[in-house]
Amino acid sequence: MTDSTQSVQDNPQTLIDNLLGNDSPIRLERMAYQPPLLPVFRAGAGGLRPMEGCSLEVLKAAREQLPFVSGNKLVRLVPGDTMREHARRIGIVLSGGPAPGGHNVIAGVFEAAKRAHPDNRLIGFLAGPKGIITNKHKEVTAEMISEYKNSGGFHMLGTGRDKIDNTEKMVHCCETCSGLKLDGLIVVGGDDSNTNAAFLAENMRDIGVHVIGIPKTIDGDLQVPGLLQIPFGYHSACMSFATEVGNLNSDCKSDLKYWHFNRLMGRSASHIALEVAFQTHPNVILIGEEIEDRELTIHNVVRLIADVVVERAKRGMNYGTILIPEGILEFIHEINVLIIKISYIIASYDKEASEGESFHKLPIEDQVQLIDNHDIWRDYDSRVFMGLPTELQRGLLLPRDSHGNFQYAQVRTERILLDMVSTYLRKQRGKGIYKGSFKNQNHYYGYDGRGTFPTKFDCDYGYNLGVTAFGLLANGCTGYMAAIKDLHKPLEEWQPIGIPLAPLMHLEERKGRLELVIAKQKVDLNGTAFKTLERERAKWAVEDHYRFPGPIQFQGPCADAKPITLLLNALDL
Repeated sequence: MTDSTQSVQDNPQTLIDNLLGNDSPIRLERMAYQPPLLPVFRAGAGGLRPMEGCSLEVLKAAREQLPFVSGNKLVRLVPGDTMREHARRIGIVLSGGPAPGGHNVIAGVFEAAKRAHPDNRLIGFLAGPKGIITNKHKEVTAEMISEYKNSGGFHMLGTGRDKIDNTEKMVHCCETCSGLKLDGLIVVGGDDSNTNAAFLAENMRDIGVHVIGIPKTIDGDLQVPGLLQIPFGYHSACMSFATEVGNLNSDCKSDLKYWHFNRLMGRSASHIALEVAFQTHPNVILIGEEIEDRELTIHNVVRLIADVVVERAKRGMNYGTILIPEGILEFIHEINVLIIKISYIIASYDKEASEGESFHKLPIEDQVQLIDNHDIWRDYDSRVFMGLPTELQRGLLLPRDSHGNFQYAQVRTERILLDMVSTYLRKQRGKGIYKGSFKNQNHYYGYDGRGTFPTKFDCDYGYNLGVTAFGLLANGCTGYMAAIKDLHKPLEEWQPIGIPLAPLMHLEERKGRLELVIAKQKVDLNGTAFKTLERERAKWAVEDHYRFPGPIQFQGPCADAKPITLLLNALDL
């Protein structure tokens, strides 16, 4: 008997403490992993060179509102060390929804800064951009980095969705950064957050604070063709969702009696649904961009699903899995028109409402009446609205988020479609067309994937994005987004670059007015990834070709996996 075994027998509480400790064995193993540096950074934080032969156009409105940062050109980091002249104080803020790999971004910035100068300091703003506005912060330490490196979540600093969208907030941000004597600020987030970064860079140039954005979103829609293939967090979330859908595939094949309707995160693009489809081979995959391109109505979508259910029933297969992107309503033209008009009416009403009043304090009957009487509402809109299921009608009236966006995550689209398919199948049964059994379950995968452990890919990617951001700051850049090219290649061939934020802007309606925001990148229907799905899914629909990806791995050959969509679309480069 070993001494440790005897100790446990003598003191059972030791065993209980070990079993119930906060740190699981896999988390302890992950804490010990050190992501490798890109070759560019192994001799220092890197020097700067222009990217020859590449240029991006800047919208006129962006040039007018962002005259200083609109002059930025594409740059790349090259081997070298230019960081020895003085110590720096850098701020960092996590913004928007969590994405696996965010803690590694902080680790990358911190360790790059300390390698450059031991007196460099990193200040973390708490609870997102609100922390900058209200001057809430704490210094990031080596102990914090050690505890959080390679873990999921954003809980080292917390996050939030506050938008720095007026002069008062911007003044507070400038006062905070000036008071902290910051040399630079790093904003980690998606399209809205990097839009914040662009305006912060424009407004902070006079106080000497340089601002760099970092691309983060599990939705995968923050892309720049040829330069930024995917943001960090996308791969981890997709693998988390694919694990669950793969488990349902197993259940389908075992029990042979359930149809599983799965809604996946993805507000304005269907990148997640596409990747999870490749990972799991479901029977029905709805891609919002395709639905928009084909101009399908919601009833067309219902029949598309029902046709597969009927065909499989003829083969004695009364089960299957279905993938639905949460933002699918945005791609159904007749529904999206209602969303846009209702959002405008809500914003207009709230703008004119007396203090303490708002559209959503009205009884739902009054809300519907107010909409029906508005000048922009047409008879056709009323016919479409009244023809929708009650749950969908109520969903369209839900409060918008702080940016005026429709909150797709709050609408149970998978349940709505399931009920509509069930109603349609009852009619088909009455006609003698459908003779199967339609037992069903509905699932939503979203917040669980945002907080999962990052894949090894996202650990390495996030860490080197942080190092890239520090390199850009140290070379005097501001108004840029840190990015890494050629992610489909081995890590030794990844190329860190700086993408100007101004050219990424387009005009988008928010709360009834046009605003500059970074454009989202949708699924490319002409890309290799989607074309591959088109070829494969007819087979997946009527036969069982289920794929079981299993849980995220951190060791072995599967640990080095990359997104399938990334590898397929790289064939187009």
